[in-house]
Amino acid sequence: MVVQAAMPGLAARPLALMAGAACVLALRHYPLGHAWPGLLFAALLPAYFLLLCWRPACWLFCVPALLPVLDLAPWTGWFFLEEIDVLLLLTVACGYWRLGGPAQPAAARLSPAARTCLLLCSLAWLAALLRGILPLPPLDLNAWDNYLSPYNSLRLGKAWAWSILLLPLLLRDADPAALRRYALPGMLAGLAMVSLFALWERAVFPGLLNLSSDYRITAPFSAMHTGGAALDGYLALSLPLAGLLLARASSRWQAALALLLLALGLHAAFSTFSRGLYAALAAAMLLALWQALRTTPGTARQAPGRPAVRQLLLRLLLAGLGTVLLATMFSQAGYRGLLAAVVLLAASFVLAARPLPWRRAPASLLCALCLQGLLAAWWPEPASQQTASWLKGPYFLFLLAAALLAGVLWPSGAGDKGPARLGLAMVAWTMLACNLAWIGWHWAGPPALLPAGLVVLLAMLMLCNGRLRSPLWRLDRASLSIVGAAGILLLLAIPVSASYYATERFATTAFDMQGRLRHWRQVLAMQPSDWGTRLFGMGIGSFPATYYWHNPQREVPASIAYAEEGGSPGKPGNRYVRLASPGYSAGYGELLRLLQRLPVRPATRYTLALDARRSGPMPVLLVRLCQRQLLYAQSCVHVPLRLRPAPPGSPVAPWQHYEVPFDSAWLGAGAWLLRPPVQLELAASGTATSSVLEVDNLSLRAPDGEELIANGRFTQANNYWFFSSDHHHLPWHIKSMALQLLVETGCCGALSMLALLAVAGLRLLRRAARGDTAALACAAALLGFLVVGLFDSLLDVPRIALLCYLMLLCALLQPPPPPDVESAPP
Repeated sequence: MVVQAAMPGLAARPLALMAGAACVLALRHYPLGHAWPGLLFAALLPAYFLLLCWRPACWLFCVPALLPVLDLAPWTGWFFLEEIDVLLLLTVACGYWRLGGPAQPAAARLSPAARTCLLLCSLAWLAALLRGILPLPPLDLNAWDNYLSPYNSLRLGKAWAWSILLLPLLLRDADPAALRRYALPGMLAGLAMVSLFALWERAVFPGLLNLSSDYRITAPFSAMHTGGAALDGYLALSLPLAGLLLARASSRWQAALALLLLALGLHAAFSTFSRGLYAALAAAMLLALWQALRTTPGTARQAPGRPAVRQLLLRLLLAGLGTVLLATMFSQAGYRGLLAAVVLLAASFVLAARPLPWRRAPASLLCALCLQGLLAAWWPEPASQQTASWLKGPYFLFLLAAALLAGVLWPSGAGDKGPARLGLAMVAWTMLACNLAWIGWHWAGPPALLPAGLVVLLAMLMLCNGRLRSPLWRLDRASLSIVGAAGILLLLAIPVSASYYATERFATTAFDMQGRLRHWRQVLAMQPSDWGTRLFGMGIGSFPATYYWHNPQREVPASIAYAEEGGSPGKPGNRYVRLASPGYSAGYGELLRLLQRLPVRPATRYTLALDARRSGPMPVLLVRLCQRQLLYAQSCVHVPLRLRPAPPGSPVAPWQHYEVPFDSAWLGAGAWLLRPPVQLELAASGTATSSVLEVDNLSLRAPDGEELIANGRFTQANNYWFFSSDHHHLPWHIKSMALQLLVETGCCGALSMLALLAVAGLRLLRRAARGDTAALACAAALLGFLVVGLFDSLLDVPRIALLCYLMLLCALLQPPPPPDVESAPP
């Protein structure tokens, strides 16, 4: 099938013109002012257009790289039409215009099974979209800024629409070479930016080493303002590709870069404290291990395969023993003991692959002990606790021994494996072992000596690898890459798993699972029982409105809406925001906070002014400025605002004006890069019965008269305003991807998506069985994504759903694996 047969020039160029016009129209209304991200986006679009004109296939790099990070909703307030939609409109416009030119051969093809699955999925998607949006509601102020709006179906449905629109471009550009050249680096660039964002968020808010805080990062994903697992799903999709980069590294520097990216990505993954993501990473690693067992030389097809399998099992046993000992070492000697143990085991791994001069071992041991004792006795104790910790005896001598060992083992041409050099390496190794025990003693006293001794014993056993008839490992780039990745994994996983918050999370797993099961039963109870709903679902994106109106507990979640009064057909009236407090018969109802980012200066006297009126049983307007990224406000300064009661006999108070001066205190302080962002928060709180507060003419002025709030009169509705529900997330998410497909798209949508996943998964596994590492990484990524989706609804985040669909399409476009070729007899 040739792409031009499906997309002739007569249809491609009109579609390109329509996409270009839609892009211009979106930019005309897009709120580009008020903050630097909008200006950056305005500069990005022309550069992207010129790049597409120069190299049309570069969209394969830019789209996966920018999908996770081009998210400006916290600044602009727009989350129905997002920045990535404008970027994709420009991509479709440029790509389809080129499709309408002279006929070109397709770079990839779809199998009949793949075409059938895509057709069925598209029909099910269209039916669910129409059920969600019809009857078509009027376009009012809240049509495009509220999850309760029927137009939420368009917000969620656009992910599949974009994937189908990009399919002709994939057929044109996505051959295996282009995917290696553009798509894989694009995914890795996106992972690097997300990981750096996560590192920054951890450093600015709870602190990099603060693992006891219950702060959970969101990175650049604004869709997590009502909870969800957008970050978890993205990391599950992208981290296996970092492993692919490491496996394909062809030089020392590429391997180092891959290890750095893997370290950043794993740090972001462990910092989520997400049990679902941990299970996804474990599932991906088990898939890779299963594939390694399948492709081990001499399994069922070769008789001499038993030793190879036995060696693999011995490696796994050794790795498991090392993991247990490292965890025990960390529990006794903390971070420094863990790091020292990892360095010693790594040194043993390298030395064990060298031809060690065992005849010189007694002399090397005696020399090392004498040198260690002399240096330990000579090194003075620091006079003050303020002295840098690395200057203390055990740490300095450990660093000295590590530097000596690295200098001896560093490749230096011919003769670098001579007996003298290796004997000196054994001296340095012995000093490392002695200082490991000293570090444990210095940190925790006698209880740390037993785990330190066991680590040293394991390291000595590893040194015997070179004396085996068939060594368990050799010193090649693949082995070093695997050991480096394992070391990074253990250095991150062990401290996180032993932290207070992670321990608490795992301890409450059974309780949380009961709550999740109860929520799923309630979701099914809210679903209508007619045959149309069973087949085609309630409609894409319909769950938040369904929960709001039909939840079994009769709860009234908090809501934010924009209203207008006093207008005429030709003239808009006064616009304001309406904040409804949550109404819960029992338990805690999470507030819904209206947010705007502000450039606040520290220790400055500001004046907050607003007009407000209220109705219901004593609603309270909470106004404060907080350090906040997206969820979990910190270091807040409360604005001392108290609303006056309504006049006697009046159920609704008239508009009343308030002006409150306050001091910003510490907000806005700090270095530019590590300065926490400051946001203004407004929320309505009340009793168990929902109450309504209306706010207008909001202003925050500095002493020099500068106005900090944009769109404070709400004349542009939600422009520059965002919202957040920090803890109570069940009203917004089904919390299961499979259940979301079943409820919102019906049996037709769920079964067609299952068939699509099965076709793509079988194609990937068949290619992986023949040694295709890219197919194995893609299969591991999709498996991890599905594991995260067992406990979270990932398809309600359009950019994550689109990334998953694009990966599925790329899997379907891979050529079928070649047939088995019978090997010639020996």
